Amino acid sequence: MNISGSWTYNEDFEYGNSVGEVELTQSGNEVSGVFSFTEAVENNYSIQVTEKVKGTIIDGKLLLESVEVKALQNGREISYLPNTFETHRITENQIIGSTFDSENVCGVFVLERKV
Repeated sequence: MNISGSWTYNEDFEYGNSVGEVELTQSGNEVSGVFSFTEAVENNYSIQVTEKVKGTIIDGKLLLESVEVKALQNGREISYLPNTFETHRITENQIIGSTFDSENVCGVFVLERKV
C-alpha cells in the first residue's frame, strides 16, 4: 500500500482541535510530507501551522517526526513545539493515529484521502 497523496487532517487534543491538509510522499518504507493546519485552542486563539515531517513505516505502522515547523498567530511568527505523529491504523483511504509534543500534550488524529 502506498500512502502518497493528499489527505484531510482532523485532530482533537487536550486544549482544542486542528483542521487542515497533509501531503505525503512514500518511497519504499520512507515517508515525508507537510502538514498544513489551523490549530484552535478552545475560546482562546488560533495558530496557522506548517510542519514538515519525515518517517518510516515499520510493521504496518508509521512514525513521523517533525523536521521543520513554522507557526503564525495573527500574521506574526511564533515559537511552536514540534510534534511526533504515530499511526495506529492505515488503510487505503484513512490513517488514524496520535500526536504528542515535548510538553506531553497529546492528540488523536484522522487523515482521510482526498478523492
